[in-house]
Amino acid sequence: MRKRLAAGVSAAVLATAALVPTGAKPARAIDPGTVITIIQFASAAYSYFQGSQRGGLTLEQATSQMLSAVNASRDAINAHADALAVAEATGCVRHHVLEFADLEEFPLALKQMWAQDVTACVTLIDALWGAVGETNALARNELGILLGAIGPIALIARAQARFSTTDLTALLVAAFKRARTHFTPYCYGVFYGVNEEFWMYHPEPVWLDGGYFCQGGYDVPTRTTLGSASASGIGLFQGGMLVQYDFSPLIAASSRQTAHGVAVAALAQLEP
Repeated sequence: MRKRLAAGVSAAVLATAALVPTGAKPARAIDPGTVITIIQFASAAYSYFQGSQRGGLTLEQATSQMLSAVNASRDAINAHADALAVAEATGCVRHHVLEFADLEEFPLALKQMWAQDVTACVTLIDALWGAVGETNALARNELGILLGAIGPIALIARAQARFSTTDLTALLVAAFKRARTHFTPYCYGVFYGVNEEFWMYHPEPVWLDGGYFCQGGYDVPTRTTLGSASASGIGLFQGGMLVQYDFSPLIAASSRQTAHGVAVAALAQLEP
């Protein structure tokens, strides 16, 4: 099993050489509301799969509940698939979301073929992360979001096909940890109402009006900031530097707009 999954990853990496040439069109921005939909889907769908593995649900119950979740989230999933510049990745996500509706009607042989296909879709999306490059935050964001959507479908497909899900789960956990780190919100504060000379006479911490900002990433090709959240209010500054402010609401707001939120939701279910 491990060799077969590794071969799938290798094939996906090779495919990206042709799929993502230099200067490929960047992913387009998506309504943040669809990210929230996929965060909710990922949390539910991965919990259904884990429930089937730990005995809380039968595989049939988990499949039925995930099918309902897919149907409710189909538009958001397809919107993010369409945002990718790589037609093969877009096509495989749309195809497998559509096929999932009939999974329980498949004979075992067809389930096994389909499980291999949807696993290949996951490994392709995972491999594209490296191919699009570190500065292409928009594309990486969409890839991380889509793993939240296609990952549980692949896991259920493999379980229905009587294949192991261990290695695929490990691949998804590693991918989500990577996305969580990459899109961890960066936050900072700016004081208002005083100039730099003020700090010469006030070396002690001072409460001042200020602006407070968090962002989840920056896309170099389009000069687009991802996951922006801001607020104004009182913060504690010293020597012109912010030393105390509660960023937690802004961090949460930023996370809900990017793959960071999807990764956190998925890892909450997939990690031991």
